[in-house]
Amino acid sequence: MSTIRPRSAAGYWLALPAAAWMLAVVVVPIVLLVWVSFWGGRAFSTASPLTFDNYARFFANQTYLKLVLGTIVHTATLMVLTGVLGYCIAYFLVMKVRSPGWRLALFLAFIIPFWTSTLIRAIAWVPFLGVNGVINQTLMFAGATQSPIEAFLYSHTGITMAQVSLYTMMAAGPVVYMLNSIPPQLREAAMTLKAPPFVVFRRIVFPLTLPGVVIGQVLVFLNVMSDFATVATIGGNKHALLSNLVLLFYEGSQIRAASVVAVLLMLCMLAGVVVALRVVDIRRLGA
Repeated sequence: MSTIRPRSAAGYWLALPAAAWMLAVVVVPIVLLVWVSFWGGRAFSTASPLTFDNYARFFANQTYLKLVLGTIVHTATLMVLTGVLGYCIAYFLVMKVRSPGWRLALFLAFIIPFWTSTLIRAIAWVPFLGVNGVINQTLMFAGATQSPIEAFLYSHTGITMAQVSLYTMMAAGPVVYMLNSIPPQLREAAMTLKAPPFVVFRRIVFPLTLPGVVIGQVLVFLNVMSDFATVATIGGNKHALLSNLVLLFYEGSQIRAASVVAVLLMLCMLAGVVVALRVVDIRRLGA
């Protein structure tokens, strides 16, 4: 048991290195980013006046506004797909696979691909989605189509398919944890009282796993909103999200415009996390 009393000076001194690190690598860069986004004038200098002109130019462009809306819709779609698939995977692993050995083997089969980088896993989808890719060859072999389908690669469909494979396990992981923490006696008592399986799931299992669902959706939301590599690899130059616009502005030396988009992206992420915290108390995940 720790001998450090709550709110003691020793506790604050122990937290000081971590606080200094967070201040240096998180707080200061964010403050600088926001500051640059308000720079005005023609000179790129710290002496530039602060103004809302950079934001006004962004919101006056209809193309950028459509990109914001497209990013939100795309992210919401990914959250729904990964949420449903992730919950099904978690439920199958915990509730249906009885053997601990098989459960571990299947869980590792899902987890091992995440040991490689997201960029490599995104690039690996290109041979599957191409005109002569595995998916098209399989469909033609099965007689489902007579000619290759071009809608998989360099399309929103391809981006969605790749990102679903990349982020489904992020949605499933916290649900697995919550399902494992549900006492079997709760379900057994409900079934003893003649409750149908769907009622047991709706009234007991799902409410108890809701914090895990929210945690997983927050992880998916943050990763999809910031994912520019998969969109650039699978979507080519035909499709983009807000994160890709940041990179585009940066490569064009439009630092102030890139800062504006980055700030808006952070605000969208913050708003999503705040909404998630209001929906359910995710602190129950560690209870």
